[in-house]
Amino acid sequence: MFLTGPPDDRTAPVRLRVGRAECRWFDGNSELATDPGLPGYLADMVAPYGLALREDVIAAGAGHSYGDMAEPLIEALTGPDSPVDLLVLVHAMHDVRFGRNTATYLGSRCPGDPLAFAVCDQGVAGPFTALRLIESYAATGACRRALLIVVEQAGLHYELAAPAPVPERHAAVALLLEESPDAGAVTVRQHTEVPPDRVAELLAADVAELSGESPEPPLIAGAGLPPMSTMDGVVTPPAGQPCTGVWWELAGWQGRGRRVLLADYDPGLGYLCTGAVSGHEN
Repeated sequence: MFLTGPPDDRTAPVRLRVGRAECRWFDGNSELATDPGLPGYLADMVAPYGLALREDVIAAGAGHSYGDMAEPLIEALTGPDSPVDLLVLVHAMHDVRFGRNTATYLGSRCPGDPLAFAVCDQGVAGPFTALRLIESYAATGACRRALLIVVEQAGLHYELAAPAPVPERHAAVALLLEESPDAGAVTVRQHTEVPPDRVAELLAADVAELSGESPEPPLIAGAGLPPMSTMDGVVTPPAGQPCTGVWWELAGWQGRGRRVLLADYDPGLGYLCTGAVSGHEN
């Protein structure tokens, strides 16, 4: 059991920055996608919403396990000499491994036996929420190294009630955040109930404030945002990856020692998310 309480006033807050990053594609499908119990589990999951299963996807054995995708990234980023205090798993698509808390399982596979939990059902806002939570834990002084893992598998086994972006490939991104002397290493902003016609205005204001004194930091703009031809330094993440795309692109900037801005918008939820992340310079 994990017990928490207010921060200890004697503990100095910690600021984090991206120390290392890993991102990988996963071809094929997981054997777990052919588990005979999966259709029944999914049917129970979607029944309250009146949704039907996609028998063609189930018959094809499409989908991948988030545990299988995340484990090799954990092995690549951590070790006995770099224990982790906090692990946060983020996904928007359902997993094909049912009956297990995957975040807790991954925590048991990570050096340091970290506190581990998942953020889901928030669309493209999920990774931003996770990063904000990691920042809050670090502010208590109790978290000096954290692992953010964003995963999405491309097997959608049920019909959608409304149109929503579906990933084209199985992908996983992991960011190892470590203690930094920079007071502005990680900053996250989340605006709720934002109509499409206010996105550009709020985004421009956040970009101006988050840029700070950094000379023209690049902005990684998610696919949910409107076209931004009037903004300089806009970077487009890989297409077809609604949840991992922004973070996949961010992983490519790791090691350049630059401050990078992030932004995405989920029109279905009305969430506009922005952030600024600094990385170590190799």
